[in-house]
Amino acid sequence: MDRINSDILQTFLLAADTEHLGRTADGMNAEQSTISRKIARLEEEVGVPLFERVGRSVRLTPAGTRFAHRSRRLLNELRDAIAEAQGSVSPETGEVHLGFLHTVGLRWLPERIAAFLADYPSVRFTLSQRTIPELTHGIMNGELDLGIAGPPPLGIKDLEVVPLFEEQLAAVVAPNHPLAAATSCTLEQLAAEPLILPRARFGLRQVIEEAFASAGIALQVRYEGDDLAIVQSLVSSGLGNSLLPLPLPLSGTKVVVVPISGTLIKRTMVLCWDRRRLLPPAAGLFSQRLIDEAAALGMSQAPDPAASTAKKAAGSPPPPTRSPAVVH
Repeated sequence: MDRINSDILQTFLLAADTEHLGRTADGMNAEQSTISRKIARLEEEVGVPLFERVGRSVRLTPAGTRFAHRSRRLLNELRDAIAEAQGSVSPETGEVHLGFLHTVGLRWLPERIAAFLADYPSVRFTLSQRTIPELTHGIMNGELDLGIAGPPPLGIKDLEVVPLFEEQLAAVVAPNHPLAAATSCTLEQLAAEPLILPRARFGLRQVIEEAFASAGIALQVRYEGDDLAIVQSLVSSGLGNSLLPLPLPLSGTKVVVVPISGTLIKRTMVLCWDRRRLLPPAAGLFSQRLIDEAAALGMSQAPDPAASTAKKAAGSPPPPTRSPAVVH
């Protein structure tokens, strides 16, 4: 037990997530041999194998799976304990762990972080681009303070979801496509040819599929991509049409935006956090800035991040906005 510390537990959990010691070494900015020694030392201390080796990969044993669950909870409790001790620290010098979808990371999010840092230059941001399942998982296990996702994640207990803004989708075609001269087009016209769309694991694809299903139109997909900028580039090359949120991810490519007639396709982007946890002061400050902006845009009234995280303490006054600190 004397040789188990937060660094070893973080290394173990990253190896459990990546299932690869090389990628764990990259993530920890260490040599792979160092990672191997830490894992071996931990297994020696615990007294049972935590991983089984499968080629170049590693996989948790049943004992390792149970140990990972407890270790993750232990680290989160440690972060909370440190946050409690640092409760009087100014939110103007803290750190924000923020997860986001690719689309908001292109323009919307950088603009708001820049504006926030102009007022609070000592705050540090750790940014992580993820899919919605990855983002919500990171929030609920304590890796992330906040997440920006869309459409809103559903069915996750204790996940607070606050609308921030709406993105309208439009058809995007190449300049020489027949629809390029139209003032608008219908989903039926767009469905006449296979489309270039984001992969099915992305929330935007869900919005598009639901729109076509509601209209009773079969969706044909020619190409799929992880990056909306690449999807837009494929359209500009004449390889197919697409539906993309506005503003477009790239401003310099040769494409034509054609509004959809007969139906309004939009995606609601939301701010998420774990209401069971106390937000770090800086994260609370940044989230309130986003919520205030959303209120000014006429989005539905949002809960106070500080108040919502205090709901678990029924009957007691709301605590100051604070939560997991980073354990190095």
